[in-house]
Amino acid sequence: MLELIPLAMTLAALAGYGIFLYRLRRRALRWPVTRVAAMLAGSFCTAAAVLPPIASHDELFPVHVGQHLLLGMAAPAFLALSAPVTLALRTLPRRPRRVLLRLLHSFPVAVLAAPATAVVLDLGGLYALYLTGAYQAAEHDDLVHAAVHVHMFLAGCLLSWAVIGLDPVRLRPGRWVRLTALIVAAAGHDTLTKLIYAWNLPAGGGPIASRHTGAELMYYGGTVIEVALAAIVMAQWYLISGRALARTRRRSQSAGLRLPIAVPSRRRGWAPLPLSHLGRISRGTRAGHKRTPTAQ
Repeated sequence: MLELIPLAMTLAALAGYGIFLYRLRRRALRWPVTRVAAMLAGSFCTAAAVLPPIASHDELFPVHVGQHLLLGMAAPAFLALSAPVTLALRTLPRRPRRVLLRLLHSFPVAVLAAPATAVVLDLGGLYALYLTGAYQAAEHDDLVHAAVHVHMFLAGCLLSWAVIGLDPVRLRPGRWVRLTALIVAAAGHDTLTKLIYAWNLPAGGGPIASRHTGAELMYYGGTVIEVALAAIVMAQWYLISGRALARTRRRSQSAGLRLPIAVPSRRRGWAPLPLSHLGRISRGTRAGHKRTPTAQ
């Protein structure tokens, strides 16, 4: 039953997500359908990883690797894209919202959500699991097995939140920092799979052929997910750049267009005259005509 802790955490998040979404709909406010679909997909990946038939055969190393890909990579990525904290901030009352904002902007959360911290926790747990006797211990101890599942899930959520998360955090790094963290994590993941394959690891992983199959699945499956995460980072950058460009255009249109009319300049000979100057000239001309007496 302890192995179901990640599923219980996901279901609690899903229930809160549904309550917040209901409150938002009562206020006639919209919420992107894609984020709701991401929450449902993340919950499905978590359930598939810890429930039969996968959980019934996780003593086989390839099945365990599939469980690792679902629980530690795919599910956290979907949950990060659902933006649950942003939804909570939009629906919570004023005092709880302030408490949540203070927590998000606090220094410990900023350090914990930093890409470097997330990469160290994620890769450190995987290397400790597969390069030591932790995997064999997890196969014989339910408590260790549950701890491995919880760490794998939370570390994956932390990494996904730091790299592709949509929720507000203090001093969120730019796209290049997040891409660098993702590249480091991908390189560390690929190196681990090669070590598993070359050294016939992990201990207690069954026949050598089964270990090799699991290492190949970890390598290629992890690469697919990591490429998808990189594409999401670039897509987010593209959308943010597009919105910034649209805001700049709206501001320039509201400020008024500038016509390339030339007026004398001391340094460069001729310089463009803004439209506002044309208005002043036209008003002054009309005023001058009014002051001129008409001929009898």
